[in-house]
Amino acid sequence: MPKEIDIKQRCVNIDWLEVYVLESRDHYPCNADYFRRCGYLVDEREYGTRVYKEMFTLVDSQGNPLIEVRRNPKSGDSNFNGLVPESSHIRLPNWMLYQGNPVDYLREFLLKHDYIFKRIYRLDICYDFEYFDSGDQPQRFVQRYMKGIYRKINQCERTAHGKDGWEDCIENSLSWGSRSSMVSTKLYNKSLELSSPKSDKPYIKTAWMLCGLIDNPMSMTKYDTNGDLYHPDIWRLEFSMKSEADGWLVIEMVHGKKVRKQAIPHRLEQFDAKDKIWKRFQDLAYHYFSFKYREYIGAHQGLAYNALVSVDSVGDKRLKRKDRCRDKVLFYWDKGHEFLQLSAAPPPSKGSRDSEILKRRLIHYRATHLMEKVRLACDVLLKDIEQVESFRFTPKGDAMERMALQLTLNARIAGDKREALEILAEIKELLVNDKIF
Repeated sequence: MPKEIDIKQRCVNIDWLEVYVLESRDHYPCNADYFRRCGYLVDEREYGTRVYKEMFTLVDSQGNPLIEVRRNPKSGDSNFNGLVPESSHIRLPNWMLYQGNPVDYLREFLLKHDYIFKRIYRLDICYDFEYFDSGDQPQRFVQRYMKGIYRKINQCERTAHGKDGWEDCIENSLSWGSRSSMVSTKLYNKSLELSSPKSDKPYIKTAWMLCGLIDNPMSMTKYDTNGDLYHPDIWRLEFSMKSEADGWLVIEMVHGKKVRKQAIPHRLEQFDAKDKIWKRFQDLAYHYFSFKYREYIGAHQGLAYNALVSVDSVGDKRLKRKDRCRDKVLFYWDKGHEFLQLSAAPPPSKGSRDSEILKRRLIHYRATHLMEKVRLACDVLLKDIEQVESFRFTPKGDAMERMALQLTLNARIAGDKREALEILAEIKELLVNDKIF
């Protein structure tokens, strides 16, 4: 029986946290001068970004970055991405993500300055380890995968980086997913990356020490069971999530030649504790880091065969379908964990350009008018547009499933603070018992 690993021993973290927000009418503009008046030390960059005219960082008394702010969109630029004047992107620097609870820190900052939270723009979660739970060494796993012993399920578009030597080619980094993917996957040698003085991140090494991956963060060494000192290779499995939808993330699953998509809840409250981060990591790894042994119809099966077979040695034998091949087990997931299951999926669709233009103009109009009646009217229209747009994330298929998800979306838009899955379960029960109306 595989041993269970305590969550405290799991070195799982957020490694990127960036949100899209709107500046409130009361504090607009939230520029560098505004934060100086609030008592912050501000490191202001002389130039902005491709999208924003202004970029600055709030720092502590030692000059360490605390909050990065990008604001004042280039509305007249050809690269304009449909932002409104109040638009801002706020990001936590990498080192802050390894201090206490970064999500709570960000939420308190947004609340203090009355930012209107719109969505998570990008959030990366990572898991660092020396060996897979199965005992596989990551480098050997990568080599076998590149030789075709294993094949990946979903996200099969890959990029490999490594060293090309006379004796062998050694890959130290693999990435899956395209630039347009909402979720991308990366497996790479983190120890190798941190060995460079330019990439040194002592706070990550401290996290490794606390989780038992290394014993000395300065020398990056560890004692084995025999008491011998060695330099462990720590690898990282990382999922990067980018979302264009308020509160939702689209995940994909391949069934044969068909790609199915499903929108799942994607909110800050799902990442404000280690156990929550680990749950979402398991869900993502279940979908995006799943492998099968490469097997052939009628061939002898067994671990020894699958470990030694080469692609060239099989002649004209036909490959089995991926879904009928044996799983390559790498992780032992939590007992009782209910994975997100793909059911009916929303069709690929784009938001209405007219609706987006109307939303931007209404937000701007609301921000520039003080009459309460006008502002309330704008709120009503914006809520209605959001409800209509939410149909993009409602699956086609089962009528009850579709209605349940739509009612859940409506409840969230109306201000229900509960987890979306909790609301969904309640609505499904009411629908089954014919009590919804």
